[in-house]
Amino acid sequence: MGIAAKFRNFAFWTLDTLKGGVIKKDLKSIQSFYTTTKEKQLKEQRAALKSLLHSAVTTTEFYKEYSGVKNLEDFPVVDKNTIKANFKAITSKTLNTEKLISVSTSGSTGTPFKVYQTPLKKKRNTADTLYFAKLAGFTIGHKLLYLRFWAAYYKKPKLLAYLQNTEQLDVSKLTDDYIKKLIANLQKDSSVKGWLGYPSGFETICKYLDKVNAEPLDCNIQSTIAIAEGLSPTVRSKMEYYFKAPTVSRYSNVENGILAQQLPNQTYFTINWASYKIEILDLDKDIPAKKGEIGRIVVTDLYNTATHMIRYDTGDVGSFYEDNKDALPMLKSVEGRKMDVLYKTNGDALNPFTMHAYVYDFHEVEQLQFIQTAEKEYQIKINTTTNFLREAELVALFKNDIGTDAIIQVAYVHEIPSLKSGKRKIAINHYKKSN
Repeated sequence: MGIAAKFRNFAFWTLDTLKGGVIKKDLKSIQSFYTTTKEKQLKEQRAALKSLLHSAVTTTEFYKEYSGVKNLEDFPVVDKNTIKANFKAITSKTLNTEKLISVSTSGSTGTPFKVYQTPLKKKRNTADTLYFAKLAGFTIGHKLLYLRFWAAYYKKPKLLAYLQNTEQLDVSKLTDDYIKKLIANLQKDSSVKGWLGYPSGFETICKYLDKVNAEPLDCNIQSTIAIAEGLSPTVRSKMEYYFKAPTVSRYSNVENGILAQQLPNQTYFTINWASYKIEILDLDKDIPAKKGEIGRIVVTDLYNTATHMIRYDTGDVGSFYEDNKDALPMLKSVEGRKMDVLYKTNGDALNPFTMHAYVYDFHEVEQLQFIQTAEKEYQIKINTTTNFLREAELVALFKNDIGTDAIIQVAYVHEIPSLKSGKRKIAINHYKKSN
């Protein structure tokens, strides 16, 4: 770690100490959680859950009727709409909202959303971030290359970004010229760096490097963490090839924090059991999904006693991986939004990474999007700057994956629009959107 990075690291922890050392205490607690036995982990989690439920039934109108209920499974499953409609009733009435932290999502899925967090919850999130970033190879003080759509969020002031050693890169500006200059600057900068950003942005960078026949780069990148979108195996391997650093996927959201993250050389996700209780429920009923099957990811936030988020349906789907009876489950996969899962003609869910692979199989295509319009009807949107001669091959490949009896329409477009957040969906389901 260079002198500047060491200074930033020292300054961060000094400031935390002056404010009571809460972040360091939480970080040590999280580290301890992952080095103890499953029995002790469950005991610690039960204690945090008991405290959370007590807070909910004694400080909110929404949950007061559940006083005396001890089992989490007896509490209702809620979603964004439930919380929005009952926001005041779900938020603690004993806390001064002026002293709480308002956290908002951009509403990229059509549902703008706000929750309150306590200062202690905010510090817990920071401790979670430090713990999981370290597992991926990033240490506070190193330069962070933060690649996202900044127009949808408040950019950090230049001075604050400098002090935090963060370079704010806009995913919407990734033209060939921009990437060329970015790579040149990274190679000139000898400091230790880490990537954090959208996989679609990493994909654009890698496709450019493919196009110019680039060799592996010497940029002193130590880690790459993909956020907000699914990370395909292809993009992961390309990033590791070009930047010579481990690439992992992080599953998080704005309203809660880091829920799970891959470790280097790991395909499954280590769940943040230290801060959350996570359930995988059936796609259509509020009962546990069958072992190993895809279901709704439902989160109980153990450390937010402001806007209580108990059995919160994130809208995402995934499945547990359980191969060690002496360890808590991992997430086998995070398949994206429930409303975006495509179904095969036989009714089974299609792995979304199947479609991500097409992007590299058909390099002449700039953008692809797959839309399910009916039980066996689909549309493929193609944005290409060249005369695309492999349409029949693409359709045949998709049919092989989705069902040979599928009815497929192809539409050529100049641009596939991104969401307000800057993310671009590769799949949209109009058939089972609300089922």
